[in-house]
Amino acid sequence: MATLGPIGKTLRGFQLIEFADANGETCSLQQSSLADYEQPGTSAVWLGIGRYRMHLQVGQVEALVEHLQLWLDNGSFDNPELDPEARG
Repeated sequence: MATLGPIGKTLRGFQLIEFADANGETCSLQQSSLADYEQPGTSAVWLGIGRYRMHLQVGQVEALVEHLQLWLDNGSFDNPELDPEARG
């Protein structure tokens, strides 16, 4: 399995991965303290460059993973198996 970087911890005990993007910008992926329906750290993540990070909830992460996997597999975010009218 490929990794972005070592898994560290924030001062509050949440997992944090810091890495550089293709332009050498420092980025991070961090568990959020948001606790919508589970223990803190499992409802959302922070992702992005420095202070300009996205706060993504579980459903958004699932969709992001799906689109990124499609891009890895065929170079497109579209799922060719979906009905064209179902695409958004």
